[in-house]
Amino acid sequence: MTSPPIADGCVEIDGPCIVSVGRTDRKQGGTGVSPASSSPRLLDLGQAILTPGLVNPHTHLELTAYARQLEPAPFWKWIGRLVELRRQPGRVEREQQGVHDGAWQSLRAGVTCVGDISRENLAWPILKKVPIRKVCYAELLTLADQPPRNPDELRAAVEGIEEDELLTAGLSPHAPYTLPEEQFRAAIALAGRLGRPWCTHWAETPEEVAFLRGDTAALPRVVQMLLAQCGVRSPELTPVEYLERCAAGQPAGALAHMNYVMDAEIPRLAAAGHVVMYCPRAHRFFDHAPHPFVRMLAAGIPVALGTDSLASNQSLSLLEELKFVHENVADAPSPETLLRMATLDAARALRLEHQIGSLEPGKQADLAAFPCPPGCGDPITVLVKSAPAPLCVWVAGRR
Repeated sequence: MTSPPIADGCVEIDGPCIVSVGRTDRKQGGTGVSPASSSPRLLDLGQAILTPGLVNPHTHLELTAYARQLEPAPFWKWIGRLVELRRQPGRVEREQQGVHDGAWQSLRAGVTCVGDISRENLAWPILKKVPIRKVCYAELLTLADQPPRNPDELRAAVEGIEEDELLTAGLSPHAPYTLPEEQFRAAIALAGRLGRPWCTHWAETPEEVAFLRGDTAALPRVVQMLLAQCGVRSPELTPVEYLERCAAGQPAGALAHMNYVMDAEIPRLAAAGHVVMYCPRAHRFFDHAPHPFVRMLAAGIPVALGTDSLASNQSLSLLEELKFVHENVADAPSPETLLRMATLDAARALRLEHQIGSLEPGKQADLAAFPCPPGCGDPITVLVKSAPAPLCVWVAGRR
């Protein structure tokens, strides 16, 4: 992702890391790079496209349990139906199985890293046992009936996550209409103190934006009642103005959706340094207005592609998200840009861009190999147009 594709390329790995990247010397039967280990093994993938492992920065794997159970609908109708499904007996066991299944579906699609949000912080013990790289976000939701519901419970949840070389703990204050401003600010400040990534859902629906601007009657009646109980008030600001106030003086974060941002606010958003996470097929599922991500890219805002959950999507394949954008967005970015949005820019959303997202010496050996048709002159376009399943996948050098 930091240079043009390398024909007859070779990636040399030693343990969990990439040692070198270069061109294979096929005539001499060796590689164009010096082996780092005393007994190197050369694995010839044949006709294949070797890429960085794909990175899905925004998903809710626990909702895999509700795949294909909800029809496309506007967000507020869908969320009510989802709540009803989650209230059925056996939820914890059902959703933890969903986490397991969703993680393996991701790996089988060439996704080697996920940014996963869990409502009650129940996903990380399951993901810890799956050989996929992950940022496990504990979610703060003041309106909920289960913790984390305040910054103290959020901190306890984050500190309870057992990190390792493949697992990073993160913080996710849910949305600007589900917790008071002081708690939102406290959550982002806590992420800064702990040195952990944070993400939030922002400007997801027109009703949310209207509420932020002062129209307290814009949200559904039941949500209005919960807001009153929890002390959540409209800031009477635009989404970007309120974000600036909540995140002032803190490290940049990742913003899921950002579906309804006015063009006039895009330069201010660019100056803040946040990464926007756009979920194309989920965006269509909810029948949102066209997303402004192309204008965001033009303004210098890094935009990453994610899947959201299987409760609002057909699969957890990032290549299928790229294919969808390529086929359905009139002014879609180039295939090269789209692939970057699912690798290096997605890694940036998780604050992992120095470890993964590109094939460079010193980075983690998270790789995916995809089939390549004979005589292929443009491998990136092939990936975007055909969205194939991978031939094989490596995480931290492990196949």
